[in-house]
Amino acid sequence: MKHISVYDPTAKDAQSRVRGIGRYYQTLREALDTLDHMEPSNKADSSNVAAVSPFQTTSSNPADNLLIQYTSDIKNIKKEDIAVNPFFSPIQKPVSVHKVGSKRIAVIHDIIPLKYPKRFPLGLRGKWYEFLCNRAKNKYDVIITDSEASKQDLINIYKIPQNNIKVIYPTVPRMFLPHVDSHSAHHPFHTDEEGIKPEFTPLDFAKMSSNKNLTNLNDFVIYVGDATWNKNLPALAQAVKLANVNCVCVGKVFEPKQGQTKPHPWHTSLLQFLKMVEGDKRFIFPGFVSDIELLTLYKRAKTNLLLSHDEGFGLSFIEAGFMSTPSILSDIPVFREIAGNAADFVGGNNPKDIAQKIVEHYYDSVRQEKMSIMAFDRAQDYHPKRFQQKWVEVLTFI
Repeated sequence: MKHISVYDPTAKDAQSRVRGIGRYYQTLREALDTLDHMEPSNKADSSNVAAVSPFQTTSSNPADNLLIQYTSDIKNIKKEDIAVNPFFSPIQKPVSVHKVGSKRIAVIHDIIPLKYPKRFPLGLRGKWYEFLCNRAKNKYDVIITDSEASKQDLINIYKIPQNNIKVIYPTVPRMFLPHVDSHSAHHPFHTDEEGIKPEFTPLDFAKMSSNKNLTNLNDFVIYVGDATWNKNLPALAQAVKLANVNCVCVGKVFEPKQGQTKPHPWHTSLLQFLKMVEGDKRFIFPGFVSDIELLTLYKRAKTNLLLSHDEGFGLSFIEAGFMSTPSILSDIPVFREIAGNAADFVGGNNPKDIAQKIVEHYYDSVRQEKMSIMAFDRAQDYHPKRFQQKWVEVLTFI
């Protein structure tokens, strides 16, 4: 029996719960908490998830061999445990793990701030943390990252040995999975005499949300995420204006800041974006929303926009995909890796090109339907079962 201790970085940091950190911890905990229901890897996988190597354990169920605990205090991790840190930032004060755990695993989602130091000034404290993190990363036996593109950054820029890095693609919360007729063998999108027929359970937003500003929203494009320079929000604003459509921007970062006089230097592009859209009723800012509200917004959106200059992954692509909503992505390597041919790619610095694709998704129902099905199919490559299997592989063989 292996004892796994997972550090919870969100317990003492309320802000992290509503960011990508919180989303990753949520999906990791869902994966580990459902090991009892995990199908052995030697069985045929009905969800068409890529196979992984058989577990070399004494039982076909990994829950019989992996004992999981969660803690917000690193001191609770014993020396004989396998310690998991699901969020290692190269520029934040590192968690001290040198005296805990027989083996140690860290997740480094990306190193965007280190790739673009002029866009992400650190200050003296940040520089000191960067120095400490550069030493602390060597205390980990395995580094998990979100994509092959991010892996190459860790090798080339952060100087982590290739053999120490494993790629595990992130996933979505299980509530994003389609609710379809379990007795039916056909694809959730199938054809009958009337054409293509989606077979998702309808979502009644009015019963799911008390937010009256959201329940009546229809006919819009959506952006979900942060607002740092790499998100390329000024180009998004220009493109939406040229396309003359409504755009819902989801994220706590878009909520009004009370009493803040000096903006964070990382958010200069956010200020530029907000000035560009000030007073423009086409831009709607619901702020932070619940998961049920988010999946319903994705479902109602004509398309999802992710026009980043750079990313470690591209979570909104798969979240939207599970809701059968297509995406328009900037043409960068990581998005080609994640989306394959199941998205429309645009030049991130070409608002006219972006606007043209938005118009196609907005008004061309045939194109929108085709891309919806492709996005849904591609999203299945990032199914929670696959995420779970890959994590069990790492925990089993470390």
